Amino acid sequence: MVRAWERGKPATMFVVLLAVVLAEVHGGTPPPYKEYYMQQTVDHFNYQNQDVFGERYLLVDQYFKGTGPLFFYTGNEGAIEGFYDNSGFVFELASDFNALVVFAEHRYYGKSLPYGQSTFEPKNMGYLSVAQALADYSVLIANLRSQYDISRVIAFGGSYGGMLSAWFRFKYPNAVDGALAASAPIFIVDNLVDPTAFFGVVTQDYESVDARCPVYVRNAFSQILSLAQQGASGLQTITKQFLLCDELTADKVNHLIGWVRNSFTSLAMVDYPYAASFLAPLPAYPVNVSCNYLLSEPNPLRGLALAAGLFYNGTGGTLKCFNITDEFIECADPTGCGLGPDSLSWDYQACTELTLPCSTNNITDMFPPTVLTQVPTVRPNGVWK
Repeated sequence: MVRAWERGKPATMFVVLLAVVLAEVHGGTPPPYKEYYMQQTVDHFNYQNQDVFGERYLLVDQYFKGTGPLFFYTGNEGAIEGFYDNSGFVFELASDFNALVVFAEHRYYGKSLPYGQSTFEPKNMGYLSVAQALADYSVLIANLRSQYDISRVIAFGGSYGGMLSAWFRFKYPNAVDGALAASAPIFIVDNLVDPTAFFGVVTQDYESVDARCPVYVRNAFSQILSLAQQGASGLQTITKQFLLCDELTADKVNHLIGWVRNSFTSLAMVDYPYAASFLAPLPAYPVNVSCNYLLSEPNPLRGLALAAGLFYNGTGGTLKCFNITDEFIECADPTGCGLGPDSLSWDYQACTELTLPCSTNNITDMFPPTVLTQVPTVRPNGVWK
């Protein structure tokens, strides 16, 4: 089951401060856009392959005065509307600089599918890469230059999109004059950061709200593991306290832990000071809200369930119970897993060139210890094996 608000949303985002500089300061509505498709070559580096596809992009010309800069958003792991609706800073700058604004959709995401319904067949996935995506953007910009009097090109991006903006400037300095790479975790992908750093920062986010929050989380996880050792009676207690739709079994305990961890990392990523619906319909300062849920419950398990459930149930959610197998699918990205077709593409990238070796230790972070190496875990259906 894919929640209604996840359809077309990014598969995952793996930085704690998700492109804050790009986010809409007051959560306002972005200007209307025009939707276009640019014919792209499926394989830019092999002339034997003549296959083409339509790359979608969104264009805003209301600020453009006939000549001026192009503000180009390097789309990342999701349908481009999700990033368009949550990058208000780009439009604020466009108004000041009379810029043409383009949000380009990343190949294999949203509606930019090279082989339609057959895109996700293993034989067709080899054309999903950073190099191919950057080449798409270069070709698109060249096409836009032929249509508009563009003085300069500035790339914008957040998270994976931020990495793309930075790499775009490095790889194609002839196409782009500058790049704003917000929250771009290049060092994590290059394995130049302590693997426990990511989850340590997530924990610090909760600790900054109330120092008791990480303590409550650790205690609740400890109770889960202790109850699981008791067999059927302990698993029944967990099922009841977590309001699970199905009886928890011993082989699903680690999945429940992943379900909770996925929620906390996602809430930390979108901890905006205003209500937003980027990854889910959430209130302002969702980390504060989830922390308050933890502290308001005398039972640590129920408190953890309510805190984690905020992400899956959303603001004013109507779920009567949590179906952890539908709401969370373990993936190759330990910092967050999404649902729907876009998640298949991101899983492929996380299995190939964008591995994220992030681990937990229950010392500098509040999560049970895990050793997550650069050898990724594919989805249960083994689609990329």
